[in-house]
Amino acid sequence: MPITVPLTQLGSSRRDQLDRVIEAGLAAQGRVFALSLEPVRQSLGDRWQARRDHIWDAAERTLERRLPPPDVFMRVDEVTFVAAVASRDSYDGQVLCADILRGLLSFFLGRNADDDMVLKRVASLDGGALQCVRIDPFATRPATPSTAEPEPTRGPEDWTPPLAGRRHTASIFTSTDEPVEVEFEIVPVWRLDTGAVGAFRIARDVRDVARLSSAQVEVVDRATIEFLIPLLEEYRREGGVFAMIAPLSFPTLAMGRPRLSLIQQWASVADLMRQAVILEIQDVDAGVPTGRSGDTAAMLSPFFRGLMVEIDDVQAAEKALSEHPFSGVVIDGDRMAAPALLGRLIRAVRKSTRNILLVNPPRGLDEASLRRAGISHVTELDERVQEAPVPEAVRPDASVPA
Repeated sequence: MPITVPLTQLGSSRRDQLDRVIEAGLAAQGRVFALSLEPVRQSLGDRWQARRDHIWDAAERTLERRLPPPDVFMRVDEVTFVAAVASRDSYDGQVLCADILRGLLSFFLGRNADDDMVLKRVASLDGGALQCVRIDPFATRPATPSTAEPEPTRGPEDWTPPLAGRRHTASIFTSTDEPVEVEFEIVPVWRLDTGAVGAFRIARDVRDVARLSSAQVEVVDRATIEFLIPLLEEYRREGGVFAMIAPLSFPTLAMGRPRLSLIQQWASVADLMRQAVILEIQDVDAGVPTGRSGDTAAMLSPFFRGLMVEIDDVQAAEKALSEHPFSGVVIDGDRMAAPALLGRLIRAVRKSTRNILLVNPPRGLDEASLRRAGISHVTELDERVQEAPVPEAVRPDASVPA
């Protein structure tokens, strides 16, 4: 029998995100789950009101750690969190959510909580409520009728040609400036908690990028969208479910005319932008006027699956993260002025988010060291991350949870 879960604790921005999850087809694929803390509320009785904020905060920290992008979660009522698991198939997502819920209930109740678990699969969103069906959190994987084996899922590694490693070079021109050459490459983004590819990122390399005029920067951003559009059309044909991280420059996005021009450029794939693309806002420095990065992010948020911000300065990171709840932060190891800055930047960022993507990781850092330092995602894992002691500059601070 369907169970209705009202959306009493969901703000407008989170409702937009939930709409995008439903539009992406994740609920239809059985990958959206409702996790209930009702047994904790019943156990606490009159003490629930005094302790609920602490319980919510602790639960959100656990969910943030266990469900990094492309997975998302949000609180929808007094005791319910919704988790959309894009990184796994429906059964593996069910197992993950059951494990998270078991851990939360056991911690808050102080005992084995297997008999208290209520896990629901979200079937649809109907107005101001979710329609859910209760499922057995301990069910075994269902067998397919013909082979009695799990049905394989089609991932990006099955595409021909593969996504990872695709390259494209574009020569761009403006009416008043010298031509600029831009190199694009699709690189996998590895989740350090599972060692699996969780998303793909468009890396772009522009020669003498610091010397580009605002007009040249805008044309580079338009070339990025031009490179992205056929990938999204392919994504539609292949039935993709993973996230694609696409970089665009803050100076372009912060101005009305160029921002509107980009929106019009991707109009033909607007639904896929909301379904698949995480925008990486680049070139946000500490000199940006207060409120400008937050306002820009708020205007762009409805168009994308999520927003990340690239930061290479502690002051800029603290400022940007105080203005908007970004999905995560991107740190480019090649842009660090000094090795010691990386450790300080990681510690500053982790005060606001646990989702930290390190691109171009410094040589000599192994996977375990990156994880201990607070990095959740990394690019070029196989080529750049090598077995070696972690440098002093990025050893985790004792005050920062690993």
